[in-house]
Amino acid sequence: MSLPQIFQWVVSAHLDDHKSTELVLLKGHLLLEVAIENAAKQFLDKEKYENFSELSFHKKLQALSSLQTQSPSNMAKAIEHLHALNRIRNRLAHEFQFTGGKDSLDQWSQAVLSDFPGIKFQRHTFRIKLIHAIGAIASVVVDPRSNFSIESAGSNPSFNGTPSGAP
Repeated sequence: MSLPQIFQWVVSAHLDDHKSTELVLLKGHLLLEVAIENAAKQFLDKEKYENFSELSFHKKLQALSSLQTQSPSNMAKAIEHLHALNRIRNRLAHEFQFTGGKDSLDQWSQAVLSDFPGIKFQRHTFRIKLIHAIGAIASVVVDPRSNFSIESAGSNPSFNGTPSGAP
């Protein structure tokens, strides 16, 4: 099993514990930041990477964009989706009356899942679709040099949604 497959499963399992959409967004944002840092670690030398972890989410995305020539073409689309999610997260964090968040997250989830279907672990409700979208985009970002194909993983009958040996 590849790192992207494992990471998508871990993201889904971790976020599934949270019932609040806002908490799923905030925790998902943190997990995506871990994926971004892992991707950057593959391209940056140790000294530059240590400084990378101090950057804001937005600056990390900008840095990852500048490294994009070394990563697959789907990374540019993933970065666009990450910027959109960051804007939604910032609205939640900074607007007292955060309105339209559910609609924004629903549109974001649809867009991500149309580009990166990922591996569907359970039927989609609004919250599950959001979790699925975060996991799907995390699997693209976490290991940019991976040969893992999101499309083929979704149709792989040998992968049942749990890591090998897990119940």
